[in-house]
Parts: sequence; C-alpha cells; structure tokens
Amino acid sequence: MSAFLLATVAACLFGGLAVALRVVLERGGDPESSAAISAAIGLVVAAGLAAGQWPRAELADLWPYLIAGAVAPGLSQLMFVRAIEQVGAARTAILFGVSPLLAAIPAVWLLDEPFGLVLGLGTGAIVVGCLALAWERRSARTLTGLGIALALVAAALIAARDNYARRFAVDSDVGGLAAAAVTLAAGTVVLGLAALVRRRGIPRSAASPVLFAGLLQGLAYCALLEALTRGRVTVVVPLYTTESLWAVVFAAVFLGRREAIGARVVAAAALMVVGGALIGAAR
Repeated sequence: MSAFLLATVAACLFGGLAVALRVVLERGGDPESSAAISAAIGLVVAAGLAAGQWPRAELADLWPYLIAGAVAPGLSQLMFVRAIEQVGAARTAILFGVSPLLAAIPAVWLLDEPFGLVLGLGTGAIVVGCLALAWERRSARTLTGLGIALALVAAALIAARDNYARRFAVDSDVGGLAAAAVTLAAGTVVLGLAALVRRRGIPRSAASPVLFAGLLQGLAYCALLEALTRGRVTVVVPLYTTESLWAVVFAAVFLGRREAIGARVVAAAALMVVGGALIGAAR
C-alpha cells in the first residue's frame, strides 16, 4: 500500500480514536488512565501485526522510536485527551490542522524535502479547512483557552515526532509496524506513569469504548509509521491531518448535539478533499 493510502487510512482511524476517547471520558474515564489503557491495547495490536518484521529489526535501529514514542503518544496523548475533555473530540482534532505547517518547516529545512507549489496549495487547503471548522459560530461557546493550548502543544509534539521518525526511517531497515509497536511501548510507559500518579482508573461502563479506542490507536499507528517509512513528511502529515474531517463526521453520527457540529463542515470537507487530491497529484 502506498504512503498516500496509508496516511489516509491513518487519518480515518485517528478521527475515530478522538471520538472513542470522548465516549470514554463521558462515561467517567480518567483522562490519564484512558490514554494509558488505549495505548497499551494499541501496543498489543501493533506488536501482533509486526510479527513478521521483528526478525530483521536490530536493537540499534529501534531506540530512536522509543524516544519518539515517549514524545508521542506519550506526552502528546496526555494533552490530547485533556483537550478532548475541555473542548470535545471534533474540535480537538480540528485544532490539529496546524500540524502540516508545524511539520513542513523542519522537514524542508532539516530533511531537505521538496515543497513545491502544488504541495503547498494542498497543505494550505487542508489547514484552511481545519480553521474553517474551528471557527464555526457555535465553537465560540465551546472552545476554551486551556483546551486550545493543550491541542496546539500536542500537535507540535506530534509534528516533531513525525520528522524525527522519518529521519531515522530513511536510514533504517526497521519496518513501519515494528516501529509503531516500539513507539506505542514507550508511550504506554509514559502514560502509565501518569496514570499511576492519578490512581483513578476506568469504570466498567467505559470498558468497551476504551478497548475500541485501543484497537483504533494500534491500527492508526501502524498505518502512520508505515506511511512515514514510505513517504515524505510533507506528503504524509497533511494527509493524516484530515483526521479533523473524520472526527467531525464520526462525532456528528455518534455524539450528535453533544459536539455542536456546525454548518461549515461541508465547505471545510471540500477544502480537505481538494487538499488531499493536490497532495496526491504532487507525489
């Protein structure tokens, strides 16, 4: 499967993850415990899918992904889940629309990736689509300064992780599935330590959605890391940032009025589709 398709699949899965975690929180789940348990389940999923890649994975090539995982999903997911608690699943994912800009600058500067006109237009269309969703009229009543700050910092950490992972993927024989498992392993440790500090846990009513969230997270990271081993950051990140669109769609279907989805969704969705098409044409 190409990096283009893998990044698109990752976007859909990450969008579903945001909504699933929102349901966990609504059912009384603690943010830190929710993040830790979903990451642990994702680790099991990724490790199982990576079974065929472990024999050719050398320890010297795996350690960079431990660092990457400590950053994201480690620190980033703590902020991500807290942001969902503050402003909802859809708008947290929407605020991640700044990721293409945050990722493109170091990718062009440090990784010598090309950034032509068509790719720039595609990235810009996706970012504008995300901003159009974020500034939908009803969002003024639901966005909070803390929620915005948490989502943006999480987006910055994820952008840094993507560039870091891509840097080592170029010179490594580690497969994307194995990289995803190692990344989730480090993230699980960081999130688990945070959950131990809070010592609250997950009620039975939230058990099913957190299990589903973990499944989505494992598959999403597998798709993302495979995409980063095959394609440039400036192509992969704008595509999987369309998780904003998927989060809005899933939130509208499964959460309804609780997320206060506004009328600008259609225009924003069109911009995201155009952006994805432009990025695909620029590959």
